[in-house]
Amino acid sequence: MRAKEQRTKAAERGGVRVGGRSNRCRSRLSHKRSFGYCDRNQVEASLRYDGQMTSRLPPAAILVTLALTLLTTPADAQVNVTGTWQPKIWSLRISLRQEGNRVWGFGGQKDFWFRGQWDGDRLVLVATNFQEKRKDTCKPRGVFTLSGKSVSMLDSVWFQSDTGRTLKGPWVRQSPDPGESVPYPYATELMYCGTLLTYELQFASGADALQGMDWPILAAVAGVLKQDNALKIEVVGHTDSTGDAKANQALSERRAAAVKQVMVANYGADANRITTKGWGAEQPIQDNKTPDGRAMNRRVEIVRAR
Repeated sequence: MRAKEQRTKAAERGGVRVGGRSNRCRSRLSHKRSFGYCDRNQVEASLRYDGQMTSRLPPAAILVTLALTLLTTPADAQVNVTGTWQPKIWSLRISLRQEGNRVWGFGGQKDFWFRGQWDGDRLVLVATNFQEKRKDTCKPRGVFTLSGKSVSMLDSVWFQSDTGRTLKGPWVRQSPDPGESVPYPYATELMYCGTLLTYELQFASGADALQGMDWPILAAVAGVLKQDNALKIEVVGHTDSTGDAKANQALSERRAAAVKQVMVANYGADANRITTKGWGAEQPIQDNKTPDGRAMNRRVEIVRAR
């Protein structure tokens, strides 16, 4: 009887009873995209409590619960692409792994490599053909954007840098198992190809602070600089054409400088061997008229200067 009274009092206070105690739903949005104590998992747990909790909540509390569920679901929620994929426009089977928003993987006999990151509702992937055991054999294969909400199939746009063509076609996931776990060979790509075209380094719109807490690609580049005292690199920033041209130029310069600062401060790279440059929107690789093109054009390039 006492437990019933506690549940009733909790409902009257506008809270839900979760895990043996009452929690009040606060009216402000926390950094975890949940309302105070009542996050999405707690709301779902409360709805299951004794199979009867919703019938005990007053109508206003039920409306609050529904609102919480909707508002804690991101509008641009991304698909976890970990698994084995088959593009319809390419005979290559591709193994991908995803950690947070970062994605990497390989195809063929580990001679085709893929890496990138989700940019809003689009995954932007760089495709490069090189073999770790064969020096100076690098063939850039372009950039993909993948989009969609289905874990089994995603739409793709493929800009082929070697032919200049743009192809469209779905990627179909053949298995959730990506197979062998292989770390991405960033250092090898930089030394063989001379350039790292990156989408793993992201910024909020109009901002010059790197998003995230750890950047494996920058750690790898800093490691190469430490191993080769004669090596120099240039960090180059690019934007899409949205907004004012002069502002984009300045923004691209600041973003390149921010990447350098992170390499120096976080990974111990030698600042004297890193230069920076910004091109604004002057060097697009795709048409800025489409969302896919703009996503491809927003990038940072790390170039071997020697």
